[in-house]
Formats: sequence, C-alpha cells, structure tokens
Amino acid sequence: MRLACQIALERGTTIPPDSRRYLLSFVKEALKHSGTDGEQFYERWYVTNQQKPFTFSAYFPLLQRGRVSILDGDFFQFFFSTSDYEFLMRVYNGLLAIKQYTLFGKPITLRKCRLLPQQVFSQSCLVFKTLSPFLVRDEENGDFYLYPKDLPLRTRDQGKEGDHWKVWKGVSLSQFREVLQRNLCFLTKENLRITNLSAQVVPLLHGSANPTHPYLLTFPGIKGEITLEGSPQALTYLYDVGIGARRSEGFGMLEVVGE
Repeated sequence: MRLACQIALERGTTIPPDSRRYLLSFVKEALKHSGTDGEQFYERWYVTNQQKPFTFSAYFPLLQRGRVSILDGDFFQFFFSTSDYEFLMRVYNGLLAIKQYTLFGKPITLRKCRLLPQQVFSQSCLVFKTLSPFLVRDEENGDFYLYPKDLPLRTRDQGKEGDHWKVWKGVSLSQFREVLQRNLCFLTKENLRITNLSAQVVPLLHGSANPTHPYLLTFPGIKGEITLEGSPQALTYLYDVGIGARRSEGFGMLEVVGE
C-alpha cells in the first residue's frame, strides 16, 4: 500500500547526501499529527528499537555544482509504502495536518498527496528495480554491511574501494546472494529464490537526527534490478515493506518492472 506526494521546495535548495534522515523526521512528524492519539502511536512504535512495517523513497531533480547537489526545480516527489493500513492512513492524515514544516533549512508545502491503488500480484516471479538502494547486514556482526566485490562500485571518491569505509564487509556475489535470500525468507516466513541480481554498489551517507545517539556513516547501498521467485503473497509483501536492513529509514523500496 502506497502514497505519493508532491512537495514544494525552493529551487536551488541544497539537498544533503544524507537526505533520508531528514525525510524520516518528516514521517515521524506526520505520525505525531495523525490524530488525537498521534503522539501515543508514535511513542508505541519508537520507544523501543522494533522493526517498522514501512519504507519510503524520494525523487529530487538535482543539479550538481561540484560536490554539492541542489534542487533543479521547485518541488520533489515523496513515496511511502507499507504493509500496515493504519500506518498508511496515519502518515496520509498526518501529512495533510502539518501546516508548517522545514526541510533542508527551507519551508515546504504539500502540493498533492494521494493514495495509490493497492497492488496485489498473481505472478510467482517478478523483476524489481530499486527506488531506494538496499542494505544487507552481516549475519555474524550486525555492525557491518555486506557488499559484493564482484559488482561495480560507483563513487566520485577516486581511488576508494569498499575497505576504505569502516562498516563495509566485502564478500563474493554468491555469498551476498545467499545472505540476502536467507534474509528475505526470514522476512516473509516463506521460501523465496533470487534468480538474478543486476546491480552496482553505491556509497550512501546516512546519519541519525537523534542528539542522544548521533552518528554519520557511509553504507554500501545496492542499486539495480533483482528477480525474485516466490508466492504472490510474499512478493506483494516485499513490494509493500521493501528489502534489506534499515527499511524504515528510507532503504530498500522496490518497484516492479517486469515478470
């Protein structure tokens, strides 16, 4: 279940590389404004480090000025996806209720916000593309994230390879697929199979806006296409909640591009 929003933002605004954490704060604010019990709903989900049933992504039309990305337009697109109907409606109602909010140091205005038709798949094999890159956590040490050394690394940092970033752990492509497949089976409680992975590795800066637990790390994001075989119900679930780690922080959102 998904919603799509068009959000007005001043042209030329600098969009930081860790924009996901700002958007997550926006989602949290929407939950707090989602009703008379919005604050209680938010606290119930965020008082502990429990898995949230949603993911999100954004599309910014960008212009590069050196190493700085600026908004090349007067709006951006925001997409929210979840398997939980209450989450969907609370975020939708909360976004409509927020009258004033600042993102990236500039005021924003919600132009459009619409609920998208619910997708229910009947196929047992689908090709997905990433709307936001996904992360795969190391099974042995959860502080590390896996990346396939076989895949191309797209970075503007000349001479840098995966070992330069402290939370990266390089493995073979076959090992990476095995870990990801186990993760997907655990997430859906069903047997799924990865039949193809055509992707690249993208360094992603990400941080926490929580002043009591601040961090700023570079993660190995996987961006591209992935073909999955499984029950239609399992594939629909992954479409709704995304794949990989840190999904509720804006990673792992998928779109269907083929069968």
